[in-house]
Amino acid sequence: MMKALGSYLLSGNFKSVAMVSLLTILSLLFPPLSYIISGTPVGLVTLRKGAGAGLHLLFGVFLVASLFGYFIKMGSGLGAAFAASVWLPVWISSIALRITGSHGLTLLVTGAIGILFILLMTLFNKEMSDWWQSWINIIIENNFSGAERMQIQEVMDGILPLISGIIGGGIVISLITTVLLARYWQSALFNPGGFREEFYRLLLPRWFTLLTFICLLISLQDMGGISWLCRNIFAILIVMLVFQGIASTHRAVFNRKLSRNWLFVMYFFLFILPQLSIFLAIFGMVDILKRGKKIKPEGFK
Repeated sequence: MMKALGSYLLSGNFKSVAMVSLLTILSLLFPPLSYIISGTPVGLVTLRKGAGAGLHLLFGVFLVASLFGYFIKMGSGLGAAFAASVWLPVWISSIALRITGSHGLTLLVTGAIGILFILLMTLFNKEMSDWWQSWINIIIENNFSGAERMQIQEVMDGILPLISGIIGGGIVISLITTVLLARYWQSALFNPGGFREEFYRLLLPRWFTLLTFICLLISLQDMGGISWLCRNIFAILIVMLVFQGIASTHRAVFNRKLSRNWLFVMYFFLFILPQLSIFLAIFGMVDILKRGKKIKPEGFK
């Protein structure tokens, strides 16, 4: 089915605009999956046909989504919201992967987009914290008793200063997952097995580990806004290391001819106990230091 959808998507500009527009409208019913549902086709077209084709698709879907938002009273800004938050980041990341064929460099690009989001949020840090705090207060007051309110409030007081980093980390997770799915889709259509070879070669540069340690050290200091910024950026860096750890685990299982059940166990615990992702991040960091110089794979078109 995915091959048939992919072939249809790549068969013409009008068909691709119609299909992505339909998927974008469908994604409104499943907001957490908006990136994957509406972004993956944009990534596939960009990876296969290039930046120009991806940009034409983005513009066409932008017009359709804007008109749809206007007629259903959601506002004509619907297209702009999707373009800025989903399609444009996917388009940029897909261009990086198409040009370099490197999942490691693409991961750096997606991380940079997440960090850019945090830098933009520094302009609205107090307003965002106040907005989140007001919503949290309403939820707490309506659903919890006095003693529970105090405990939950203490937890939220620790989370709120990191809200930009948490959201930015979510953006990076959604973005890199979408681009990886688009590349897998492209591989299934035109180069079976090519995705696995590329993904196994995923490797962040050694300087990334140094950057992570510097960010951690500064975030532990009392340096006001600089420490706040580093704490939030550190959340992005950890997410990137988790993806490095996932790729390293896949490669280790394959190279050692272990049962694929080990991968199932990894994803199961990652889903039910996200805190364990720190072990994957550490494994990813060790792999970076162990494997040395950056690999420069040649990607497929």
